[in-house]
Amino acid sequence: MSSRKRYTSKFCNAKERFFSLQAKRNVGRSQEKVVEEVPELANSQEEADTRLLLHASHAAQEGHRAVIVVTEDTDVFVLLLSFCRTMNTTILQKCGSSTRTKLIDIKKITTVLGEDTCRGLIGVHAFTGCDSVSAFAGKGKAKALKILKDDAEVKETFSRLGEEWQVSPDLFTRIEKFTCDLYSSRATEVNTARYNLFCSKNGEMESFQLPPCKDSLQKHTLRANYQAGIWKRCLQQHPKIPSSVGMGWKLQQVEEREELQFDWMDGKPAPDAVLELLACRCTRSCKLPSCVCLANGLKCTDICTLKECQNQVEGDEEIDLYNSNDDTDDSDDTDDED
Repeated sequence: MSSRKRYTSKFCNAKERFFSLQAKRNVGRSQEKVVEEVPELANSQEEADTRLLLHASHAAQEGHRAVIVVTEDTDVFVLLLSFCRTMNTTILQKCGSSTRTKLIDIKKITTVLGEDTCRGLIGVHAFTGCDSVSAFAGKGKAKALKILKDDAEVKETFSRLGEEWQVSPDLFTRIEKFTCDLYSSRATEVNTARYNLFCSKNGEMESFQLPPCKDSLQKHTLRANYQAGIWKRCLQQHPKIPSSVGMGWKLQQVEEREELQFDWMDGKPAPDAVLELLACRCTRSCKLPSCVCLANGLKCTDICTLKECQNQVEGDEEIDLYNSNDDTDDSDDTDDED
């Protein structure tokens, strides 16, 4: 008897149509290939991460006893934990190196974490930092995960993140309280937490050690909600994704084209009097993101640690500034005399 083995792989072309390539091979005979379109996998998902979940879900529906997802990506791991309850089969993640391969049983991890915790994983992962959303300096995901596991209200809060494209005032209030908990503050508002933490250290701390202000946190929450919304629609073939403009990002004119950039906040980072006295502590060169002057859109001054850098005001600029002030004063004097 001749043995027969079936191999299946899937791919898409530029028109977003998916196909199944099936090869039937008999011993001692030529190979026969059959290509069939799979309409269930035709989709407009832009991210490879979300497409992986769509393929895994389809494989589970086709009755396969196990689905193995080969990836090292944390985003995919979080998505698998969140959606494996919808797949009636064994879900495994294969990772590691060629010499040391590891298979992670996703369903066993979800059993340990609990279904409520897994529902909030997408939201808390997006909020604490991913490829498209910034993270909180010095605050890893371990503490956020601990708070999520121990607090039922936090589980419910982050399970809501990404369900709608807009963040309701009630949801933001809960997220603001979670941010205060992340910085071990008893306050419920981040502005109060910033002030208390700054006073407790007698002002001897850098700005990145403080929680973000409320204005900045609102923009951050919009970005996290937008990314969580995309992830939560990963099993939809053609999800309706709105524009990211106004969701914590904005279009900025750069030379002759528009670029999508972070919209950090609506107001100023500090009062004008504080901004005038702002000084960086750069020792070799002033570059983003370490230089606080550049980060706040300011020129370096004589009170900065580095006395010469590319971000300092040029001599001609200073002369022009003084001349413009003198001209203004002279014109005022002339008007008084008249």
